[in-house]
Order: sequence, then C-alpha cells, then structure tokens
Amino acid sequence: MTQTFRADYNDPTGYLNIEYDRRIGYFSMTDDHLHDHYELYYLLSGERIYFIKDRTYRVRAGDFVFINRNTVHKTMESGRPDHDRIVLYIKPELFTELAISPELAEGLKEPFSWEIPILSLPSQVSEAADRMVSEMIDEMIHTRAGSSLLLRHRSVELLLFAYRNKHLGTVQSADSEPVLHPKAQAVVRHLNENYQQALALPEVAALFRISPHYLSRLFKQTTGFTFSDYLNLLRVKEAQRLLRESEDSITEIALQAGFSNFSHFGKMFKRTVQVSPRIYRQEYREAGSMGVLK
Repeated sequence: MTQTFRADYNDPTGYLNIEYDRRIGYFSMTDDHLHDHYELYYLLSGERIYFIKDRTYRVRAGDFVFINRNTVHKTMESGRPDHDRIVLYIKPELFTELAISPELAEGLKEPFSWEIPILSLPSQVSEAADRMVSEMIDEMIHTRAGSSLLLRHRSVELLLFAYRNKHLGTVQSADSEPVLHPKAQAVVRHLNENYQQALALPEVAALFRISPHYLSRLFKQTTGFTFSDYLNLLRVKEAQRLLRESEDSITEIALQAGFSNFSHFGKMFKRTVQVSPRIYRQEYREAGSMGVLK
C-alpha cells in the first residue's frame, strides 16, 4: 500500500452500492452514520475500531462486520495506520431481484442480527474471501459487459460464504476483546434506553459520578461520536420509525422522539437522513403503495 485509492459501484436497480477504499495513514469516519439498508464490511488489510449500537470492537484483516438496518455505527483508527476495506450497502429488495427464496434470504440476513455482528475466520478460510473480494474490486475498476449482473451475484455469494462458514468464526461475548471503556459503555446504554427524555451532558455525568469534561472527552474518544451527536442520532432513528409506523403529526413525533425544539429536530433530521421529515414520510408511503417495501 503506497497511495490512496477508491472505487465505487452503484447498481442500476438502486438495491446495491459498493465502496472500496485503500487509505494511507490514520482515518476515522467524520459523518454520523445511520441508514435503512444492510451494510457488509470486509477488512482486507490493517486494523480498525468499530462502534456498533452500544459496543466497540477491534476488527482485523479478514474480519466480516454486519451492520443491521438503522443501527448507529462508526469506524475509527486503532492506532495503526493504513487499511483497505470493501463495504456493501444492500437493500432487501436485492434478494427479490435475484429471485432468491425467502428461506435463503432470511439465512443470508441472519448475521446482521447477531449479538456480536463480527465473523473472524481462520486465515486459510479468509484467503478465499480475499480472492472473492479482489475479483469484485477488479470488476469495479475494469467494467465490462455484464459487470452489474456479476457484482450483484458476487455480493450475494459473499453473504452466502459468510453464512456457510459462521461455525468457524462467530465471535462470542466471552471471546470479544473489551475495547469500549466500561464507564462509556454504561453511558451509551443509558442513552439508548432513555433518549426520549430530557438528557444533558452535565446531568448524565453527575449520574455516573464523573466530570462533564471527562465524560465528553471519554465519550468521543471511545465511540467516535460527541455526546450530543450520538443522542441526536438515536432520536432521529426513533423519529424515522414513528414517521413510518404512526399517523401522528410531525410536531408530535419530534416531541415523542426526545426533541424539545421543532426547528432543531428538522435540522438534525435533514442532516442525518438527507431529506425533511415530511418528504421522508411521503417517500415511504409512496414506496409502500408500489409494493417495494420489505
């Protein structure tokens, strides 16, 4: 690895996007990350720290990471420079597009709901995954006739490979290396359970008997998020659910999700989801009326 490189693939169906990145030096995600599709992350080289939901994991070359839909997550540098990875963003409609049976589709989606969504395979097995991924990257760089069809099928094959080999590398709680500071993890869980209430950093710090300054620094250092950004993400996620599942007004939904200021809610929602709450609800209903929601 001598220089940075990036390749992207956006499937014409809109059901699959693939990103390959080779990064030199130290890198941590800057964007707040929350989306309504499955994310399959495979690390080809290097080492990363991955925050998912309320825990942080050390991810090494050859590891698969499965991010479920609407799950808060973020990657950070581990103290070691340089890494390259491929990320697949998969919408559930892809399985229907490829005529995969519902039973098999459920199996392929199973790893995304694991308690610890990491698959760490033995080196001789991960070498096969490396070859599959390398073929996909080559296809992304050198597109030719049938590239879209091939990349769709290769993406499903990669999921199938992981699912078939889960018995070789599923990480259990007792085996996972505790990366997230216990105090920070307790705070994260407190926010996950109480985000709809009025929460301020000084009060939460007092609840856990630490100083606000220390909590602010510790939270950012161990999760990659600021305290307020993480809290806003949880609230936006809940607002998305309410917009999809209820008939309540957008003002009522803002309050139910934990936002006391409607203007702030609108700003945070659009920054995270890229559209306004009203348009988000409208697009969801239009998709439902067309029968494309899964």
